[in-house]
Amino acid sequence: MEFDHAHSCYLSVALASALVAAYAALWLTGPAPLERHTATIPPLRIDQGDGLVIFGGWHTVEGYDHGVTNGVQIICSRERQTCLEAYASLLYHDSGEDLEAQAFDYEVTAWDEQRLVAIDKDGMSECLDRILNVDLVGEGATLEWRPGEGECEGDTGKVVLVGDPL
Repeated sequence: MEFDHAHSCYLSVALASALVAAYAALWLTGPAPLERHTATIPPLRIDQGDGLVIFGGWHTVEGYDHGVTNGVQIICSRERQTCLEAYASLLYHDSGEDLEAQAFDYEVTAWDEQRLVAIDKDGMSECLDRILNVDLVGEGATLEWRPGEGECEGDTGKVVLVGDPL
């Protein structure tokens, strides 16, 4: 069990590092800090095989919109029944831009020919659950967050997977 956890941690760091490197390259080659430019998010892609690989970015449809440009890569293992999400965001503000990276570790609760559902309990703010829903037929995905079990208070929200054209 320790090997699986260590392997998951290394993979999470590698995924987050790859996304940060991509956004850092865009950020460093971009214009002066006070000039706002349009960042390109990864194209929407859902590849199925022995596992599942998802690329794109999250677009807010419910809850607070933080006004960030983001990119995600999600890798799911059918064998381990887990998904790892690497998330990088570029936040624009008056004095420039900030780059942030995070990784989330999900447990798969359902996976068939139609859909995949996975949850990261307490994945946000130590008490908000992240629920990933992937439509394998329609090739789309949503992510919702809401308070988990116990006396947890927090915002709820929902995002959909989008992508820029190649």
